[in-house]
Amino acid sequence: MDFKQTLASGKVLLFDGAMGSLLASMGGDMRSGHNNLTSRDLVEKAHRLYLEAGSDCLTTNSFSLNRIYSDLTDQQLDDSLRAAMEAALQAADGHAFVFGDMGPTGQMLPPYGNGDANQIYEAYCRQVETMAAYPLSGLIVETVFHLAEAELMLQACHDQAPQLPVVFTMTFCTARRGGATMMGDRTADICAFAQKHGVAALGANCGDLNPKEYPPIIEGLKQAGLPVLLQPNAGKPQYAENNAVSYPLSPQEFAAEMALCRQAGAQLLGGCCGTTPEHIRQLRIGLAEE
Repeated sequence: MDFKQTLASGKVLLFDGAMGSLLASMGGDMRSGHNNLTSRDLVEKAHRLYLEAGSDCLTTNSFSLNRIYSDLTDQQLDDSLRAAMEAALQAADGHAFVFGDMGPTGQMLPPYGNGDANQIYEAYCRQVETMAAYPLSGLIVETVFHLAEAELMLQACHDQAPQLPVVFTMTFCTARRGGATMMGDRTADICAFAQKHGVAALGANCGDLNPKEYPPIIEGLKQAGLPVLLQPNAGKPQYAENNAVSYPLSPQEFAAEMALCRQAGAQLLGGCCGTTPEHIRQLRIGLAEE
C-alpha cells in the first residue's frame, strides 16, 4: 500500500522527531546537512533509532539543503542530498515511508526582504530534482511561515516531481482566533492554499506553542478536508543567557499533550525541535492505548 492509499484508509501514522539536535548529541556536526558527507553512518543510525521507536514515516536529512540556505558548494550540495536520500532509504529498508524534506531558504520575499523569487524557485527545483531521482514515498515541505515562499516550494515540487505526494506544514506563532503564522497567514487562507495546490496532507510543525495549544489550529486546518499532520516542539523554547535553547517537555509529558491533538483529529503525528526517539516511543505507546 502506498502513502496516499494508507492516508485514505484513515490509519494513524507516526512521523519521526528532531534530526539536527539528535545528530549533534551523537557527536555529529551541528550543521546538520554536513553529516551526510562526513558521517553518513551516523545519519543512518539516527533514522534507525526513530524507526525502532515506532515511526511509520522517516524524513530525510535534507531540510536545509537548498542552494540559497546551505553553505556547501554546488557539488557538495548534490552529494549531500544524494547521501541523505540513501541513508534514509537504507535505514527504512521498506519498513517505513520515506519523505524528502524541504525547509525555507531563510530569505524574505518583497516587500519584507530582498529575496529573489526566481532564484528561490530555481533552488527548490534543483533540490526536488535531485531528491526525486530516488524511490521516495513523497516530499514534505515544512517550517514555512509565509505562503508566498510556500507557493514557490510547492510549485517546484509539482514541476519537478508531479508523481510524488506532498505533505505541507506551516509554523504557527499563535493559536488565537484559530491560529496564525508570524507573517499573519491564518488557517482559512492556508486551507484554501493547500486545496489549490493539491497537497496530500496539511499541518503544523515547530513554532512557539505547546502541543496542548494546537487543537484549535487542528480544527481550523481540518476545514481543508485533508489529513492533518502535527509535529510540534517538545514545548515552548526556553532561552538561556548564553543563547542556548532548550525544550521543557519530557517524553511522557509530550505524549500526554499530543493525545489532545489526536483527539482533535490529527491523523499524522510526530515531533520537531527538542524531540528525541524516546519522545516518539512514548507517543507510539500512547497511540497503542487508543
